[in-house]
Amino acid sequence: MATNTARREPYIGEKRNFKREGYGVYVYENQYFRYEGEWKNGKKHGHGKLLMKDGTYYEGQFVNGEINGHGFKYFSFSHCKYTGQFLDGEMHGYGVMQYKDGSIYEGHWHKNKKQGFGVLRTSSKAVYEGTFSGHQRNGEGSQTYDNGDRYEGYWVMDKRHGHGELYCADFSYYVGQFAEDMFHGEGKMQHASGMLYFGQWLHGFPSRLATKLKLIVEESPLVIRQGQPFKIAVKCLDDEDNEVEEDQGREIQVMAGFKYIPPKQGSVLFDMIEDVEEKPIPTPFGYEVVSYPLTDQLSEEEVTAEDDKGEKSARDDDGEGEGGDIAEAGEGEEEGGKEVTGLSMEDGTATDLMQPPEPAASPSQDPANTELATEGTGNPCAITPVETTPLPPPVSTRRTEGGYVEWNNLQLSPPPPLYRPFVALDEDKKSNKKLSLKDKFEKRGSQVKLGDSLGKEKTAGVAADEKFARTGEYVLMVQDVTNPPFLGTRLEPVFLMLKLKRPKKIIVKKPKWDTQRHIVAAMQARYSSGGDP
Repeated sequence: MATNTARREPYIGEKRNFKREGYGVYVYENQYFRYEGEWKNGKKHGHGKLLMKDGTYYEGQFVNGEINGHGFKYFSFSHCKYTGQFLDGEMHGYGVMQYKDGSIYEGHWHKNKKQGFGVLRTSSKAVYEGTFSGHQRNGEGSQTYDNGDRYEGYWVMDKRHGHGELYCADFSYYVGQFAEDMFHGEGKMQHASGMLYFGQWLHGFPSRLATKLKLIVEESPLVIRQGQPFKIAVKCLDDEDNEVEEDQGREIQVMAGFKYIPPKQGSVLFDMIEDVEEKPIPTPFGYEVVSYPLTDQLSEEEVTAEDDKGEKSARDDDGEGEGGDIAEAGEGEEEGGKEVTGLSMEDGTATDLMQPPEPAASPSQDPANTELATEGTGNPCAITPVETTPLPPPVSTRRTEGGYVEWNNLQLSPPPPLYRPFVALDEDKKSNKKLSLKDKFEKRGSQVKLGDSLGKEKTAGVAADEKFARTGEYVLMVQDVTNPPFLGTRLEPVFLMLKLKRPKKIIVKKPKWDTQRHIVAAMQARYSSGGDP
């Protein structure tokens, strides 16, 4: 059975001399292409639109059957839109491409690829202006990034390569060589933290990079006396323990700490400091510490007071008699003779021996009575009110020069009021006490009033504690506090044990009374004056 099918005409439009001429629509035999527009001599010529079955289309200029000139092309697969010059059906010349993700390229093309100078905007902030080759950034150009960084220099195959300058949003700055998008070769970086590095770089990092800190002291552990300043130095070393002199401007902090004693539940301080307690710092010595005030500045008032006291001590020494022997007594030495200067420390409290005698305290002003009264209230943390002196300013951070930094006048400050580790220690001592101060005096058979003995000793002890740090073990901590961290990392902190001891005592031993020597001296004076024997 034969079926008659009508053959569809592929072209509908104007003709001249049996050729397509003027406006017409042509459907190709494969049914994939469809053209509607102007014709000349049977070829697409002039303005027209070529549609493809997948939705892609071109609309613009045609010359002798080819896509040539200015036009617009929509890519259905990638949803990109191009407006610009074409040559033989390819994007060629100047044009603008809008991508699906919102990126826009405006510049020159060569055979469907970005080539020559162009501007690529991948976001509202990220913009590249420079040369392209084969769809990639290549040659000289500048790139602004989303985070605010800006690079100006050379590119190779879409990566920073060669000489360039990088300006970071945090005000860091690098100028030098790049390779494969990384700092590589000779370069200089001025970091936002204040650090400065000038030298060779390898794969994004300085060729000589400090990896650790070394603490330089006279001995370890460091032993010092109360009121005695000390000095330390810090070096920046690499993995081979070589000093990194290129390390400039790294911010180093030194601080002190005392052993952390957690408050016991039910103690006076437990509820008070539970919410405000600082986080303890772990140390390599097997325990944690909390910060203790450290200073490198002595107040002028304290220095003046020390000078006046030294002058008075010298005057007193001159009036003690002739021929006196002066000796130094250490912590374990016998103290034979009268102590005229120096410091004494008993049970962790320092007493100035050169202070003038205090007047007898009245019962109402008796510190011992005050203490007994406070003990009766059940508050073990109550102390006798004393006049406190302001703490000296804390030690300031310093920056490395040539991989080195030092402090020459460090001192442990007096403890701040209610310093928690000391309060905890005092609470433990009082909890272990089985006899009251009054019972202890009765047991010793002492006839001295509490106000005349213990009260003065306690007042002097509190005053001395305000002036000096307590004896014992402290921990010095040196750490890298460069902010922001250089290249995203900080050096590990280093620790040093510091032992604080009582000051040495200067003992003046009075010579024994020699009656015979004084009689002979008197007779000689009488003869010399011409008197009778």
